[in-house]
Amino acid sequence: MSHKLPSRIFSHAAAGLLAAALLSGCAGAPPAYIPPQEPAMYRSLVPPGAQVDGETTAEMVSGFRRNNGLGPVTLDPALSRIALEHSRAMARKGQVSHNSGDGPLDARARSQGYRYTRIAENVAGGYHTLAEAFSGWRESSGHRKNMLMPSATRIGIAVAQAPGHKYKVFWTMVVAEPDTGTGGPAVWGAPPPAGVAALLPSR
Repeated sequence: MSHKLPSRIFSHAAAGLLAAALLSGCAGAPPAYIPPQEPAMYRSLVPPGAQVDGETTAEMVSGFRRNNGLGPVTLDPALSRIALEHSRAMARKGQVSHNSGDGPLDARARSQGYRYTRIAENVAGGYHTLAEAFSGWRESSGHRKNMLMPSATRIGIAVAQAPGHKYKVFWTMVVAEPDTGTGGPAVWGAPPPAGVAALLPSR
Protein backbone atom coordinates (compact mmCIF):
# COMPACT_ATOMS: atom_id res chain seq x y z
CA MET A 1 0.00 0.00 0.00
CA SER A 2 1.48 3.28 -1.04
CA HIS A 3 1.26 6.45 0.95
CA LYS A 4 1.14 9.73 -0.88
CA LEU A 5 2.72 12.70 0.86
CA PRO A 6 0.47 15.68 1.21
CA SER A 7 1.27 18.15 -1.54
CA ARG A 8 2.15 20.86 0.99
CA ILE A 9 4.75 18.65 2.68
CA PHE A 10 6.18 17.56 -0.68
CA SER A 11 6.54 21.11 -1.93
CA HIS A 12 8.35 22.16 1.26
CA ALA A 13 10.70 19.20 1.02
CA ALA A 14 11.43 19.86 -2.67
CA ALA A 15 12.08 23.51 -1.97
CA GLY A 16 14.53 22.55 0.78
CA LEU A 17 16.43 20.20 -1.51
CA LEU A 18 16.59 22.83 -4.26
CA ALA A 19 17.90 25.46 -1.85
CA ALA A 20 20.54 23.06 -0.57
CA ALA A 21 21.66 22.33 -4.12
CA LEU A 22 21.91 26.00 -4.94
CA LEU A 23 23.87 26.72 -1.77
CA SER A 24 26.19 23.85 -2.53
CA GLY A 25 26.84 25.26 -5.97
CA CYS A 26 27.56 28.74 -4.60
CA ALA A 27 29.90 27.42 -1.94
CA GLY A 28 31.99 25.65 -4.55
CA ALA A 29 32.28 28.64 -6.94
CA PRO A 30 35.64 30.45 -6.95
CA PRO A 31 35.63 34.07 -5.70
CA ALA A 32 35.40 36.79 -8.33
CA TYR A 33 38.84 38.05 -9.43
CA ILE A 34 39.61 41.62 -8.38
CA PRO A 35 42.71 42.93 -10.15
CA PRO A 36 45.28 44.57 -7.87
CA GLN A 37 45.25 48.34 -7.84
CA GLU A 38 48.39 50.10 -9.00
CA PRO A 39 50.06 51.96 -6.11
CA ALA A 40 49.58 55.72 -6.36
CA MET A 41 53.33 56.35 -6.46
CA TYR A 42 53.67 54.31 -9.67
CA ARG A 43 50.59 55.61 -11.49
CA SER A 44 51.35 57.56 -14.68
CA LEU A 45 50.41 61.22 -14.45
CA VAL A 46 50.87 61.89 -18.15
CA PRO A 47 47.15 61.65 -19.07
CA PRO A 48 45.56 65.13 -19.08
CA GLY A 49 43.80 65.85 -15.79
CA ALA A 50 45.67 63.18 -13.81
CA GLN A 51 46.38 64.32 -10.25
CA VAL A 52 49.19 63.38 -7.92
CA ASP A 53 48.15 61.74 -4.64
CA GLY A 54 48.94 64.28 -1.93
CA GLU A 55 48.42 61.92 0.99
CA THR A 56 50.82 59.38 -0.50
CA THR A 57 53.34 62.17 -1.05
CA ALA A 58 53.07 63.28 2.58
CA GLU A 59 53.61 59.68 3.73
CA MET A 60 56.68 59.27 1.49
CA VAL A 61 58.27 62.53 2.56
CA SER A 62 57.43 61.86 6.23
CA GLY A 63 59.14 58.47 6.00
CA PHE A 64 62.18 60.09 4.42
CA ARG A 65 62.26 62.68 7.18
CA ARG A 66 61.90 60.06 9.94
CA ASN A 67 64.87 58.19 8.48
CA ASN A 68 66.83 61.41 8.92
CA GLY A 69 65.68 62.07 12.48
CA LEU A 70 63.00 64.65 11.64
CA GLY A 71 59.28 64.96 12.32
CA PRO A 72 56.54 64.18 9.78
CA VAL A 73 54.67 66.55 7.48
CA THR A 74 50.94 66.62 6.80
CA LEU A 75 49.15 67.57 3.60
CA ASP A 76 48.09 71.23 3.46
CA PRO A 77 45.41 72.06 0.85
CA ALA A 78 46.53 75.71 0.76
CA LEU A 79 50.08 74.68 -0.17
CA SER A 80 48.70 72.29 -2.78
CA ARG A 81 46.78 75.19 -4.35
CA ILE A 82 49.99 77.25 -4.48
CA ALA A 83 51.74 74.26 -6.05
CA LEU A 84 48.97 73.72 -8.61
CA GLU A 85 48.96 77.31 -9.81
CA HIS A 86 52.73 77.23 -10.28
CA SER A 87 52.67 73.87 -12.08
CA ARG A 88 50.06 75.29 -14.46
CA ALA A 89 52.18 78.40 -15.03
CA MET A 90 55.19 76.25 -15.89
CA ALA A 91 53.10 74.10 -18.23
CA ARG A 92 51.75 77.17 -20.03
CA LYS A 93 55.24 78.58 -20.46
CA GLY A 94 56.89 75.24 -21.16
CA GLN A 95 59.63 76.06 -18.69
CA VAL A 96 60.68 74.51 -15.39
CA SER A 97 61.52 77.42 -13.11
CA HIS A 98 60.79 78.92 -9.71
CA ASN A 99 59.36 81.94 -11.53
CA SER A 100 57.37 81.20 -14.67
CA GLY A 101 55.86 84.64 -14.92
CA ASP A 102 53.80 84.16 -11.77
CA GLY A 103 56.36 85.57 -9.34
CA PRO A 104 58.70 84.00 -6.79
CA LEU A 105 57.46 81.60 -4.14
CA ASP A 106 57.20 84.12 -1.29
CA ALA A 107 55.09 86.47 -3.40
CA ARG A 108 52.85 83.64 -4.57
CA ALA A 109 52.33 82.42 -1.01
CA ARG A 110 51.45 85.93 0.19
CA SER A 111 49.00 86.40 -2.68
CA GLN A 112 47.18 83.28 -1.45
CA GLY A 113 47.09 84.66 2.09
CA TYR A 114 49.35 81.88 3.36
CA ARG A 115 51.21 82.87 6.51
CA TYR A 116 54.45 81.01 7.12
CA THR A 117 57.66 81.18 9.11
CA ARG A 118 59.69 79.22 6.55
CA ILE A 119 58.77 77.97 3.12
CA ALA A 120 60.56 76.16 0.29
CA GLU A 121 59.74 74.80 -3.14
CA ASN A 122 60.88 71.94 -5.38
CA VAL A 123 60.03 72.00 -9.08
CA ALA A 124 60.64 69.48 -11.83
CA GLY A 125 59.60 68.51 -15.31
CA GLY A 126 59.49 65.28 -17.28
CA TYR A 127 58.87 62.75 -14.51
CA HIS A 128 55.86 60.57 -15.22
CA THR A 129 55.22 59.15 -11.73
CA LEU A 130 55.42 60.30 -8.13
CA ALA A 131 58.08 57.65 -7.46
CA GLU A 132 60.30 59.11 -10.19
CA ALA A 133 59.88 62.71 -9.04
CA PHE A 134 60.50 61.83 -5.38
CA SER A 135 63.64 59.88 -6.26
CA GLY A 136 64.94 62.76 -8.37
CA TRP A 137 64.40 65.29 -5.59
CA ARG A 138 65.87 62.96 -2.98
CA GLU A 139 69.08 62.50 -4.97
CA SER A 140 69.54 66.24 -5.64
CA SER A 141 71.23 68.05 -2.73
CA GLY A 142 69.22 71.26 -2.92
CA HIS A 143 65.86 69.54 -3.30
CA ARG A 144 66.77 67.03 -0.61
CA LYS A 145 67.54 69.93 1.74
CA ASN A 146 64.09 71.37 1.14
CA MET A 147 62.33 68.11 1.98
CA LEU A 148 64.48 67.89 5.11
CA MET A 149 63.72 71.41 6.35
CA PRO A 150 63.94 70.74 10.12
CA SER A 151 60.95 72.87 11.14
CA ALA A 152 58.61 71.90 8.28
CA THR A 153 55.26 70.42 9.28
CA ARG A 154 53.15 70.98 6.14
CA ILE A 155 53.44 69.96 2.50
CA GLY A 156 51.60 70.53 -0.75
CA ILE A 157 52.13 69.04 -4.20
CA ALA A 158 50.54 69.29 -7.64
CA VAL A 159 51.21 68.53 -11.29
CA ALA A 160 50.06 70.01 -14.59
CA GLN A 161 50.19 68.30 -17.96
CA ALA A 162 51.48 69.79 -21.20
CA PRO A 163 50.81 67.10 -23.84
CA GLY A 164 52.58 68.99 -26.61
CA HIS A 165 55.75 69.60 -24.60
CA LYS A 166 58.65 67.16 -24.36
CA TYR A 167 58.42 67.08 -20.55
CA LYS A 168 54.68 66.29 -20.55
CA VAL A 169 54.30 66.73 -16.76
CA PHE A 170 55.37 69.71 -14.62
CA TRP A 171 55.78 69.27 -10.87
CA THR A 172 55.70 71.58 -7.84
CA MET A 173 56.17 70.61 -4.20
CA VAL A 174 55.94 73.20 -1.42
CA VAL A 175 57.01 72.54 2.18
CA ALA A 176 56.49 75.00 5.00
CA GLU A 177 56.51 75.81 8.66
CA PRO A 178 53.24 77.71 9.20
CA ASP A 179 53.38 81.04 10.99
CA THR A 180 52.67 80.65 14.69
CA GLY A 181 53.50 84.25 15.55
CA THR A 182 57.00 83.44 16.81
CA GLY A 183 59.06 84.85 13.94
CA GLY A 184 59.14 86.59 10.61
CA PRO A 185 58.75 84.84 7.25
CA ALA A 186 61.73 83.44 5.42
CA VAL A 187 62.38 81.41 2.30
CA TRP A 188 64.30 78.30 3.34
CA GLY A 189 67.66 77.74 1.65
CA ALA A 190 69.77 79.92 -0.58
CA PRO A 191 68.44 80.83 -4.04
CA PRO A 192 69.69 78.26 -6.59
CA PRO A 193 72.17 79.39 -9.21
CA ALA A 194 70.73 80.35 -12.57
CA GLY A 195 70.16 77.36 -14.78
CA VAL A 196 70.05 74.72 -12.03
CA ALA A 197 66.75 75.59 -10.37
CA ALA A 198 65.00 73.02 -12.55
CA LEU A 199 65.22 69.30 -11.91
CA LEU A 200 64.85 67.44 -15.19
CA PRO A 201 65.18 63.71 -15.87
CA SER A 202 67.27 62.35 -18.68
CA ARG A 203 64.56 61.09 -21.04
